[in-house]
Amino acid sequence: MHLRFINYSLLLIWIISSTTSWATNTQALSPLPNEVKEKWNNFSLVGQTKLRRYGFHVYDSSFWTIGDRSDDFNSANFLRTNSYALSITYARNISVQQLLSSTKKEWQRLGFAGLYPLDAWLTMLENIWPSVEKGDQLVAVVTTEGKTTFFSKSSSLGTIDDVNFGPAFLSIWLDENSRFKKNRRELLGE
Repeated sequence: MHLRFINYSLLLIWIISSTTSWATNTQALSPLPNEVKEKWNNFSLVGQTKLRRYGFHVYDSSFWTIGDRSDDFNSANFLRTNSYALSITYARNISVQQLLSSTKKEWQRLGFAGLYPLDAWLTMLENIWPSVEKGDQLVAVVTTEGKTTFFSKSSSLGTIDDVNFGPAFLSIWLDENSRFKKNRRELLGE
């Protein structure tokens, strides 16, 4: 009888600790800043991931959307009918020049050179983005009106008013040809 009580107690402790661990793991790795939550209070988390390069933790990211999550990201319907956000919390220091260089390389790799005004977009980003330090956050919110606004944890950083920019920017992470397939699948909740 005493042994049975101990076994039940251990089982109960294991269940409670497993449930607590699960609840902790369902929180966003890179949550939306308060200013974003205040402006758009109905974003729901689609997926999240940790990017590691050569064993180093680079950032945590979370993908959020308002609207029907069943549409494929690459479909024109998704881009017309949904507002969405990508939140990135950096795990290391990265200069604005490194951010811009990586963005340009990924756009070129995706075949966007010649299709979009990449240099003009990069100039706009240079005026919006800061260099980031470990723990800093950048969030891109793309609305159905075609505007993309960038936020830090504490404030709005700037807006790019070009209907093509937001989808092209998020394609770096969400396009079927994005560099990091596993991270893409995790962001899309697959």
